[in-house]
Amino acid sequence: MTLSAIICTHDPDLKRLERVFRALASQTLPPTEWECILIDNASRADIASQFDLRWHPAGRVVREETLGLTAARLRGIAEAQGEFLIFVDDDCLLDADYLAQTAQTFREHPFLGALGGYGRAEYEMPPPAWLTPSLRHYHLDLPPPEIGNDLLYAQVLGYWGPWFPIGAGLCIRRELARHYAQVVRADPVALGFDRTGKQLAGGGDLDMGICTMERGYAIGRSRRLRFVHVVPAFRMELEYMLRLLYMSQYTTERLLVHRGWKKPVPLADSPAWRRLKRWVGGLRRHPPEDRCWQALTRGRIDGLAGAPLDSRFCGR
Repeated sequence: MTLSAIICTHDPDLKRLERVFRALASQTLPPTEWECILIDNASRADIASQFDLRWHPAGRVVREETLGLTAARLRGIAEAQGEFLIFVDDDCLLDADYLAQTAQTFREHPFLGALGGYGRAEYEMPPPAWLTPSLRHYHLDLPPPEIGNDLLYAQVLGYWGPWFPIGAGLCIRRELARHYAQVVRADPVALGFDRTGKQLAGGGDLDMGICTMERGYAIGRSRRLRFVHVVPAFRMELEYMLRLLYMSQYTTERLLVHRGWKKPVPLADSPAWRRLKRWVGGLRRHPPEDRCWQALTRGRIDGLAGAPLDSRFCGR
């Protein structure tokens, strides 16, 4: 078995998930060379009864009762039999040659440990004007570089750069994925660095890249790997975007500090002074785009300091 496609889902939108499977069924890589594993992560409905994976000779549904994307990924890693494990989000549609190009890239570059691609957003409703191209990156609208080689890779410890693959479509060698699983299972802090229920934490894909490089492998992104990220209307609502931006930046900084890749930066202001500034700031009306950049800045500052989550953004 060359590849294991692992789809982790919790209470999915069934129509979007059906599109994910249609994209997988259209892959040019023969189905005899890869398996399809759907991890049902504590969904309220019985997902196994809603989807028939018999279109794939090695398709199955596995139930994981521990809520959280990290727990679902760890279950997928334990179940997978492929030489390479590819994580497919339940709202991402892989281009038809994604699996074949992934397998070929790993064969051509044996020093690669983890690999990802570039997305393009498909908005179910027209996005608001304030959702600029830079902010759309958080909807995985990530056009590849127009110049340079197809493959961007590096093995640079202690520095986070554009060669880090994102979680959607991330592929990793099985032995490295199992090493990552061992590291994370022994680290209660790292177990919390990803989405759990409605909490928009992130960082599991970043941690997977860090663990890969610490084992001596390079990581990268390939321009030949493309996917579509389906973005529903609620993900363009301002309050959702503020939560997403804050939590993404907060957990990224916390993880980099936790892994020793950054030094913590204590908060300069007292808690009372911060509360006063937030109250005064709340009296002013800021354009939506400005509020988004403020959420990113606040997430970076709080994450580097290890401060408690800001209740305005944490979704609790």
